[in-house]
Amino acid sequence: MNVGIDSHSAEREGEGNSTYWRGLVSALLDEGGQDDVTLFAADPAHVFYHSFKSEKRPRVVRVAQGGGIKRLAFALGWAATRARVDCLHAQYFAPIGYRGPLVLTVHDLAYLRMPDTFPRGLRVALRVLVPRSLARATHIITVSEFTRRDIAERYGISAHRITVVPEAALATFRPSSPAVTTRVLSRYGLRPGFIFTVGRLNRRKNLSRLIQACILLRKRGMGELQLVIAGKPDVGASLVLAHLGQDETTRWVGLVREEDLPAFYSGAAAFVYPSLFEGFGLPIIEAMACGAPVVASNRAALPELLGCAGLLVDPEDVQSLADAISQIVCNQTLAEELRQRGLARSRQYSWAATARSTLAVYHAARQQVVDGRMLGPAP
Repeated sequence: MNVGIDSHSAEREGEGNSTYWRGLVSALLDEGGQDDVTLFAADPAHVFYHSFKSEKRPRVVRVAQGGGIKRLAFALGWAATRARVDCLHAQYFAPIGYRGPLVLTVHDLAYLRMPDTFPRGLRVALRVLVPRSLARATHIITVSEFTRRDIAERYGISAHRITVVPEAALATFRPSSPAVTTRVLSRYGLRPGFIFTVGRLNRRKNLSRLIQACILLRKRGMGELQLVIAGKPDVGASLVLAHLGQDETTRWVGLVREEDLPAFYSGAAAFVYPSLFEGFGLPIIEAMACGAPVVASNRAALPELLGCAGLLVDPEDVQSLADAISQIVCNQTLAEELRQRGLARSRQYSWAATARSTLAVYHAARQQVVDGRMLGPAP
């Protein structure tokens, strides 16, 4: 079987979907057996396409029209048809011109739930094209039970057409030694013991309230408590930057290189993820895999992801955020317990398992088209 994957998102540094495609494709090459993989690239020279450690190599096909709706709507469909793939895997948008088995990944419906956190053009495109694409898809993959229910209820899609396949942390996310942690952090002018969060500077990430919570803790007597934020600007960044300008103790370090992130997680007294809406929340898995105690929002998919391995709080309650952080910083017994729970929880997620489940969906989707029947739950 020749599986086609629209992998151009993997070329975008600092994007959550980039990690999704890199983790999935690498694991598919290891777990795919006799199945072949064709990647549809915007830039075949990108380092992503030369980074695979598996002996099996994917075929890389350039889709000439670059990014955006034009590429997805027209060029990708023609490229997939010419490449004679047996199943095409894309995300959010179904390409025009491809009539074979189509698997569509939808990570969440944030564009409906928090539309003002998206650029207007992208928001309109998602609202118009996603429901049409979901209707066209042979099968749908999503990353949490929360999002599966959200898709089914919002668009009236039968739940048996949607399979939950969680993401995982890359193998490089594991506890760093104290020496490595100190060396990496020193390059950023940091020392271990800070509160850490990572994510785009977008209003949905709720960073302004996290900054306020840390200011509140410093007023309570935790004067040396530093908050470190990693991520690149996005919609609503001006509000976060305005708060940063009023708080000299909080550091925004911009986009941190992926190879440095384990040291940030390992050096953090706590990782805090106060997002208002997430379909999954991959940084939580990464933080747990590195041994960081976690505080997370009790909204959307995050309680499902974290389980009992961390503290859940109302993300709109600054006092609750501050109290949860204080519990971890001031109680080393609790912090160590959460570290151990988080490490165990993170091991429940693996890209190998994700690849096997995704391969099962590909084969079932292809068989559905061959048989002309509706696809039930993937085996």
